[in-house]
Amino acid sequence: MSGRANIAILFFTALVLILSYLNYFTDYATNYGTLVVKLIHASLIILLAYLLGAFLGNIIMERVHDTRDRYTLRKVSSIFITLLAVGSLLIVFFKETTTLIIAYGIFSAGIVITLQDVFRNFAGGIIILFSKSFRAGDRIQVDDCYGDVLDIAYFHTTLMEIREWVDGDQYSGRILNVPNSFVLNNTVKNYTRDFSFIWDEVTIMLAPESNWEKAKSNALETTNELIKDYVEHSKRELANMEQRYLLTSYDVDTKVFMQIEGDRIEMHLRYVVDPKKRRHVNDMIVRNLLEVFADESDILIGSISSIEVTKMPEIKTISYSGK
Repeated sequence: MSGRANIAILFFTALVLILSYLNYFTDYATNYGTLVVKLIHASLIILLAYLLGAFLGNIIMERVHDTRDRYTLRKVSSIFITLLAVGSLLIVFFKETTTLIIAYGIFSAGIVITLQDVFRNFAGGIIILFSKSFRAGDRIQVDDCYGDVLDIAYFHTTLMEIREWVDGDQYSGRILNVPNSFVLNNTVKNYTRDFSFIWDEVTIMLAPESNWEKAKSNALETTNELIKDYVEHSKRELANMEQRYLLTSYDVDTKVFMQIEGDRIEMHLRYVVDPKKRRHVNDMIVRNLLEVFADESDILIGSISSIEVTKMPEIKTISYSGK
């Protein structure tokens, strides 16, 4: 609590006591009874406003550790307390309370409209805290923002950014502060809530004369050996999710899908992986598949493109000498 607030509280406390003594225990205020009572009520309102402000200020200082959120919360609470105090003072000194309430409502609405972004961010923060749509540590996407949640404050969410100019869902090194109002009108895509795995794919291009059946068998055997822990954990998580969601499939086994594309055979290898290790696992699978296929003479990686080369006709040059 600031020194100015302490002085104000002491002053209005003394003023309430003095006015109450004059009004109820002496005859000095006989001719000004109504005015004195109004002054007592007004002093009490201001005193209560200061006390409420000090109380909320202490709570904010103890509970809110982020400097920006602390500042914003104190400003918002100060505005609300001021509005309540002004409205109460108007009612004390004027009799036409209906007109005052209407005017006070219009004034309050103007303040709310002016600070609508602040209120939207605060409302979004409350929704996040109670709905638990994501938590610190989750990987989420909001519009074009991707990242891991570092902190959820009252007015903004802090993300460690991934993607942008970096491939494979790896960190870019930038910190994003996203206003919490995004939960009111945007879809939050959570990579890790309830089910902490995603499906990823590796595409291998085979030449047409390759033994694609052997390539498929080798790819499945190699990949299953590398990601068997992920498959087991993902199956357990899916079993736990059945208690909360209607699931139509539990199939997290590795799959291979074949496709003919132009002059090549495309082999799409689909598997489950921890989203935060996607690039590492992708690299591990590709390196192991390259080593396996290198030992197979009937499996050729790549495509064959026919290029027709036309031989240019021979050009004879004739030189003329003139006199």
